[in-house]
Amino acid sequence: MEKKISIKYFYNFKEDNRKSMQTVSDYLYSNVKNDKNFKVSRFIPKFDSKLSKFSSFAWGLRYNRYVKYQNQVKKLKKVDVAHIVDHQYSHLVHKINANKKIVTVHDLIPIKFKKKIGKNPYLVKFSLNHLKYFDEVIAVSENTKKDILKYTDCPKKKIKVLHSSVEKSFNNKNIDKKKVCAAYHIPYQSKKILIVGSSFYKNHRISLKILEQLKKTYKNKVILLKIGNKLDFKIKKELKTNIFEFNHIKRNKIHEIYKVADLLLFPSIYEGYGLPCVEAMNSKLPIVASHVSSIKEILGNYPLLFKPNDYKRMIKSIIALIEDKKFRYQIKKYLFSRARLFKETNYFNKLKNIYLN
Repeated sequence: MEKKISIKYFYNFKEDNRKSMQTVSDYLYSNVKNDKNFKVSRFIPKFDSKLSKFSSFAWGLRYNRYVKYQNQVKKLKKVDVAHIVDHQYSHLVHKINANKKIVTVHDLIPIKFKKKIGKNPYLVKFSLNHLKYFDEVIAVSENTKKDILKYTDCPKKKIKVLHSSVEKSFNNKNIDKKKVCAAYHIPYQSKKILIVGSSFYKNHRISLKILEQLKKTYKNKVILLKIGNKLDFKIKKELKTNIFEFNHIKRNKIHEIYKVADLLLFPSIYEGYGLPCVEAMNSKLPIVASHVSSIKEILGNYPLLFKPNDYKRMIKSIIALIEDKKFRYQIKKYLFSRARLFKETNYFNKLKNIYLN
C-alpha cells in the first residue's frame, strides 16, 4: 500500500478574529482531508494571554504571533507538506519541519495603503520578507501576484496563481424566499441590495450614497443587507432603518442572504481577490461592481463594472436590474456561465497537484 502524503494546515490564532482566514482554512481542511492520497491535519496555535494582562491586547497578539507561535511550531513532527494559509504568518517558515513549504498570499493592503491607514506596517513587511524561503507561493489572483513582485523580493518562478472556489451551498437552487426573509426579519417586499465587509477599501460610503438616492426612487422600499463587521463611520439617522446587518451569521447560512437579495453591490477601491463576486456568480445573483484590481479579473468583460465612485451609473444599473426582467436574465446568464471558471473540483485538483509535485 502506497504511503499517504501528510499535509498540515497552519491556522491563525482564533484571537486574531480574522473570520475570512478561518473560513479559508476550514474550507481547505474539510475538502482535502477526504482525499485518499493525503493524511491531513491542522495546527491551531494556543494563545498565551499572560502578556495581555500587563499591556494592550494588540501587543499580546504580536507577542503570540511572532514569539509563541514559533515556539509551538518547533515542537511539531515533520510532515511532507506544510501549508500556511495566511501570509501574515510567513515568518514561521524556518521553524516548520516539512519537506515542502507553501504559503497563500491574499492581499498586500497594509503595504499598498500604508498612507491611507496612517502607519508603516513593519511587522507585515517582516513576515512578507520570508516569502522567498517557501517552495511555492500561492497568489489568489494575478493582481496579488503583481503586488507580490512589486513589494517583496519573492522570485517570480515560485508564485502560482490559484483562483479560489466557494462552498457548494452557493448555488442557484430555489429556496422559499418568504420563509427566509421572515426568519431574518427582512421586509420581503423591499428591494434588497447585498453589501459585504466593512474595511475602508470596501468603499461603503458610496454604498450608502446609492441607498440614499434609491430611497427616493422606491419610496423608502429599498434596503441594504450587510454581511460582516459594523461600519467604522457614522451613518445618517434616516438611513439606519434601511440597513439590516448580519454581523454574526454563521458561514453555512450566508448563502441564504445571497438568495433573497436582488443584487450584490461591490464598489471596492481594491481587492486582493473579491470572493463575494464568486459567491454571487455561483448563486446567479447579479452584480454591480467597480472595475479595479482583481474584480475585473474575476468578472471578465462584464458590462456592469464602473469607477469606484461613479455612483450615478451604478444607480442606473441597479434600477435596470430591478425593473428590466430581460436585462436581468441576460446578466444572470453571463455570470452563471462565468462561474464555471471557478468550479470547486477545478480548484482542488490544481491545489492537490501543487501538493503532489
